[in-house]
Amino acid sequence: MALEKSVLTDNRIREILQQYGLTLLAVRRLPFGSANCFEIRCAEGRFFLKEYQSDISRGEAEREVAVTEYLAKRNFPAARFRKTAAGDVCVSENGHIISVQEYIEGRTYLNDLPKELLPECAKYLGMLHALLRDYPMEKGMDEAWAESFAAEDAAVKFDALLKAVETDGGASEELPGDADTLARIRADLLYKKELVRRLPQWKHWFEGITYTPSHGDYTACQLVCDGNRVRAVIDFAACKCLPAVWEIMRSYIQSGGACKGGAPFDTADFVNYVREYMKYAPLTERDLAAMPYVYLFQLSRSSYGYKEFLVTKTENKDDLLRFAFWRTAICREIERKAEEISRVCQERLRSVCGIAFSGEVR
Repeated sequence: MALEKSVLTDNRIREILQQYGLTLLAVRRLPFGSANCFEIRCAEGRFFLKEYQSDISRGEAEREVAVTEYLAKRNFPAARFRKTAAGDVCVSENGHIISVQEYIEGRTYLNDLPKELLPECAKYLGMLHALLRDYPMEKGMDEAWAESFAAEDAAVKFDALLKAVETDGGASEELPGDADTLARIRADLLYKKELVRRLPQWKHWFEGITYTPSHGDYTACQLVCDGNRVRAVIDFAACKCLPAVWEIMRSYIQSGGACKGGAPFDTADFVNYVREYMKYAPLTERDLAAMPYVYLFQLSRSSYGYKEFLVTKTENKDDLLRFAFWRTAICREIERKAEEISRVCQERLRSVCGIAFSGEVR
């Protein structure tokens, strides 16, 4: 679900590809990703063209290329970027950065990764963290970040959206029953407003946990799959040094669609996911204990989906609202089960804490 309308036309894509020494034959827009993505068929082969969002700088795009090349040299399955005749890895177009990389054949999923692929998802996240262990990255979501959180400031943000609900600003013809839709939005925003006021009690969980250079957006839509295996991990635009447990729990929930349709969080299945990750990268008992609280602290602050539906009227806003409904349902379920998840992870995984990956990808 691209967040912005593309600034590219087929003719302009053709001209850009000429800078890369490529002759365009056909263009197909791809339906996934927050950026605008295209499959490009050229006389020289198939490629993937990415039009980054307008708030992504050239430096951030070049950082993605550097991380990808670092991993590829270590036999991690990542796409190779193509350079222009002038040696540049990306070009600028109407305030957007454009990159071109090899096209990897396979299937991607959104929040519906088949259950049999979840161990592969955990495996490659563990490998990724092990290989990037010493890679220099800016740190995010750390102790200082958590300490700077002000509950009342977050509550004000939700109040502004509640005001938009009261003015009926988010009515949509595409969702059935606007009154019911707005009532659900209001209930969710009221819950999140109260939840963020409870967050300060969990700030201490950001102390003493493992921070690791990471993908930053590791979910099923960043995995190119072939049958029951992962062929490549893509889209490192959000890479940063982050709490390992946040990326682990987020990837499990969003990849496999946990808690959808009111389903309970499957703690036992999640433990198996973490166990697979720990075959390749170590976690501590503190990490296991902190996992649900660190995840909930970040997720509960987000108004993503509600704001797009009510205020900015983003393209695909109804899909984004459905996504927001789901993530708030996750908040409710993880808050309800946080103590259980923390306890069971420690009980069942304490014995494997400290297992490390050798660094060789096979």
